Amino acid sequence: MNDFFQQTAQTEFQKASQQLPAAKQFQAALTHSFARYDRLIASTIQTASTKPACQAGCAFCCYYKVEVRAHEMLNIKDYLCKHFSAEKIQQVQRDAEQNAAIIRSITPEQHLTTNMKCPLLQDNQCSAYSVRPYRCRNFHATDAQACEQSFADPANMAIATGMIESVALAADAHSQGFEAAIEHKGLDARIYDFNTALLEVLVDESCLKRYLRGKKTFQQALEVE
Repeated sequence: MNDFFQQTAQTEFQKASQQLPAAKQFQAALTHSFARYDRLIASTIQTASTKPACQAGCAFCCYYKVEVRAHEMLNIKDYLCKHFSAEKIQQVQRDAEQNAAIIRSITPEQHLTTNMKCPLLQDNQCSAYSVRPYRCRNFHATDAQACEQSFADPANMAIATGMIESVALAADAHSQGFEAAIEHKGLDARIYDFNTALLEVLVDESCLKRYLRGKKTFQQALEVE
């Protein structure tokens, strides 16, 4: 682990910790953390010799297996309740139910090689882009053609979509710094499967209460070891 990674992670840990005086401030702290992250990644990309191939409308990665933290999923639910109609939320829930049924019938290894459309993907755009989790934010590729090939042949793990090392390092360091602050605060820092957590947060009003008490937020969602 190099000095840049440690410094970036520690800086974010300290800033996030200051913005978490109480558990109920987790959403505001996460929003501020996302803003710092966006500035960090933009500046890192600007100085990198290679640039990401990612563009709006390119959504091959939105069929990948995604993991999420409880604070991220609770933030997503709040966004959906504020910006989505009841009918739109019901559609998201139906899509999550379909995905969850498939996920529970296959192994984690099979899940990695199975294309599965994110319930929040609409018209090849993320409908909750501003609150997408760190796992989604951290992903980027330098070879758009390879992304398409990987989508067409998901079982072929040898296809390399490429990444910018400095960007990946900065992204991982920042997100881990925030997650360390959450754990230090005594809040749920477990990693959950995105689809099963999304389904649970939409139907169980007790998720937020459990989170604020430092309990396991999701009782039914698959936990990622």
